[in-house]
Amino acid sequence: MRLAYLSPVPWASFRQRPHEFVEWFHKRHDARVLWIEPYPVRLPRIDDLRRPRVATQWQVPPWLEVLAPRGLPLEPFSAGRALNRALCWPRVLQRVRAFDPTLIAIGKPSDLALHLLEQLPAPDSLYDAMDDFAAFHTGAARTTALLVEGAILRRVGRRCTSSTQIAARLAEAGLSVKLVPNGVASARLPLPAEPQPDGPFGYVGTVAAWFDWEWVFELAAGWPARSIELHGPLFKPPPRPLPANVTLGPALPHEQALGRMRSFAAGLVPFLRTPLTASVDPVKFYEYRALGLPVIASPFGEMLTHAGDARVLLTEHPGDSRDAIERLLAGRDTAESLAEFRRRHDWCARFDALETP
Repeated sequence: MRLAYLSPVPWASFRQRPHEFVEWFHKRHDARVLWIEPYPVRLPRIDDLRRPRVATQWQVPPWLEVLAPRGLPLEPFSAGRALNRALCWPRVLQRVRAFDPTLIAIGKPSDLALHLLEQLPAPDSLYDAMDDFAAFHTGAARTTALLVEGAILRRVGRRCTSSTQIAARLAEAGLSVKLVPNGVASARLPLPAEPQPDGPFGYVGTVAAWFDWEWVFELAAGWPARSIELHGPLFKPPPRPLPANVTLGPALPHEQALGRMRSFAAGLVPFLRTPLTASVDPVKFYEYRALGLPVIASPFGEMLTHAGDARVLLTEHPGDSRDAIERLLAGRDTAESLAEFRRRHDWCARFDALETP
């Protein structure tokens, strides 16, 4: 078995769903993997020059090869796509053809992905709609993303998604799709945390366009004696000076991030309610809960599906939810419930669903 995987994120980035998918496929099928790095699918912007560098030191295992396409950042235009097909994609096509994949899996819609599907009909193909990718863009880039994704959806043999909203949309369009929510790498997790009722509220993750700073300010005002820690790459600075009880730290390597989470009284997921976040299933939720943390979040996307968890509080106005938060902090997980959570939400259990009819 050989997998050619068109990734939405670089290999040398925080470990997330794409990394977990290719590792699962390798373990299940003793497969080699050709990881194809993402390239720009929109026009460059000035603020790209100020974007923080987000990278880790993930080693490349012997069963995986990383291929970095060099595409012109002109994909929103038909002429730009034609130039890439003429000048840039032949080298990629040659390498993928030599690799001879038994499965082409696409983690992000792109003209390169569509071109490979057209030129290299593998025995099997899969599109994983892990986000509403068009919602990341505006203008011509959004229009092109919708067109390209639609063509990919019609051509692939199988489809899956982490979002109930995307699953419903594809089903309404007459396309078969399997819901495969995000999960957690249970085998790599530390032991569950001891309850830290006086610890900080904490967030570990990217601070970008979807991050709700006003929610954080309101939480800080409602809990002036409680420390609030934010750890992650900063793409969206706070709109005004941070309150005295809020600290903003850099991104942490994954093991350090998990260790820091164990000191939290509660994990935070403060995202805006937008078309983009409507389809988001945050991996950090599964990590928080697998470590035994209660979760305080804004009511967005797939977090709404977790509202029945007694250790989860969804609130638009955390400053008005002090009593509910106090009750949340007073609760406890049992060892049995945490073991069951880790088993049920493990990445392998998630992706094994792709192997069943």
